[in-house]
Amino acid sequence: MRALIFVLLTVLALPLLICGLVIYTWRVRRIVIPQNISGTAHEPFGGRLAMHVAGTYKDEVAYKIAHHTPGYGGIVRFLFWDTLGFCAKLSGFKGSFFAYPGPRPSTLMTMMSHRAYFFNQSIQDVLTREDNPATQLVVLGAGFDTRCYNLPEGKDFKCFEVDMSPTLKEKKRALQLAEVPHNHVTFVETDFNQETWMESLLNSGFNPNLTTYVLWEGVTMYLVEEAVRDTLNLIASLPTGSVVGADFFSQDLIQGNPPLEKISKSMHTGMKYYSEDLQFGIPTGETLSEGLEEYLSESELKLARFEHVGSTEKDKKPPWYFFAHIEKH
Repeated sequence: MRALIFVLLTVLALPLLICGLVIYTWRVRRIVIPQNISGTAHEPFGGRLAMHVAGTYKDEVAYKIAHHTPGYGGIVRFLFWDTLGFCAKLSGFKGSFFAYPGPRPSTLMTMMSHRAYFFNQSIQDVLTREDNPATQLVVLGAGFDTRCYNLPEGKDFKCFEVDMSPTLKEKKRALQLAEVPHNHVTFVETDFNQETWMESLLNSGFNPNLTTYVLWEGVTMYLVEEAVRDTLNLIASLPTGSVVGADFFSQDLIQGNPPLEKISKSMHTGMKYYSEDLQFGIPTGETLSEGLEEYLSESELKLARFEHVGSTEKDKKPPWYFFAHIEKH
């Protein structure tokens, strides 16, 4: 019944939702992409907004800065996200798109919320554990991520957000306009395919001798393999107990191998909308996790836990995407 009420409400609100989507699309094509601001950063950001407006996962910082971002700013937040949230709350509908963390196993509809939950728990565990907790948080490809502004209370953490210059400038602008405190965050400009981000970090006050959590979410698939290997090797140089939280597509998905042709085509088409290319995927062993373990075998990094998307009785497809908690030993 709740789902039916939600559908009826969204049908009534369709003119507002369509207007919001049209304006967002125009902004991405005419403002975001021409200014070299990360378009793909809007996808996970939109997922967090959906959960926030539906009341399943509170992220006040994301909601505040959304009003000042080039894609979701101003009237778009009202027309689309506020309207969608109103329909969800009024109907009481908490379906797959809004669920946090949502039902298992993870699917295409729930992967954003599952990914958010997986990394939220991973960061919380490492920053608050009694034995050798991380005291530095580095977010690679930070985009509009808000985890540096939702840290556990009672402890001091050094936070570094690393991304390309245009995206970080828009992020800082949105934080300032939304009056979100961000003096504890150091913004580090770099290009992962062209520069050594560790050197940029060191020049910005990063201490390589402290236990660190590196969040590398939604980035690896857009990089060339050499950049992925270099990044993992740099992370492996950090002290024992450091952790990287990262997500990976399978090589079969990137290449469109059977039976993933349709999903692959859809993903590649979606990325072209943002003028991005999917480039890197983990070779699959007997399982996707085995493929990553083999990929990490030459370093001191070990896969501690993971969660995958795909391989359900319903879709009959092999795992093609997974989230990983990788530890330095």
